[in-house]
Amino acid sequence: MVSDTKTIIGVCCSPRPRKTTYEAVSACLAAAEEIDGVTTRLIELAGKTIGPCLACGICQEGLICGIDDDFGEIIEAFGDPTFAGLIVGTPVYFGMMTAQCKAFLDRCVVFRRNGWMLRDKVAGVLAVGRVRNGGQEQTIQAVRAAMLCQDMICVSDGQPTAHFGATLWSGIEGGLAADKVGLETTRNLGHRVAEMTKRIIML
Repeated sequence: MVSDTKTIIGVCCSPRPRKTTYEAVSACLAAAEEIDGVTTRLIELAGKTIGPCLACGICQEGLICGIDDDFGEIIEAFGDPTFAGLIVGTPVYFGMMTAQCKAFLDRCVVFRRNGWMLRDKVAGVLAVGRVRNGGQEQTIQAVRAAMLCQDMICVSDGQPTAHFGATLWSGIEGGLAADKVGLETTRNLGHRVAEMTKRIIML
């Protein structure tokens, strides 16, 4: 019997453990769990070794990777039959995603090459910048581009703002907790990913 519970995985792509992006992804997942039947899991890339894709082609032979590093944890997590949604969070570095985020997204080619495993999974993105307008939206759209190449269903942060995803400002006086607008978009994104996951399942 297939479980009715659906899992949303959050991937924190900051190289710094348990900092502002981790807090943002945690808040987003907490909001997702407010939707009945949804559970979450957070994976931090900080402290893990996930190298860039080498385009070796080994993953065309099966759900394997030719690089022996910590990406195996991602393969295992995404293979969970309850996995239905993905939230990616990244800090903004020079107006773009982190190197860790790019490596993670590139290595996800293994799922595309093995039956389009991420197809129809619901996806959302959040970005944390040191300044209010530091490239958060540009970063989100770059991550969403990779998600669309996986045939995922990308959602906005939902109403009332309904833009590209959640945008946060860590440099505000008082830190992330003081960014009320950013945290609202974060919570709304969590709700939206969870709600759409449930809606797609009901179709």
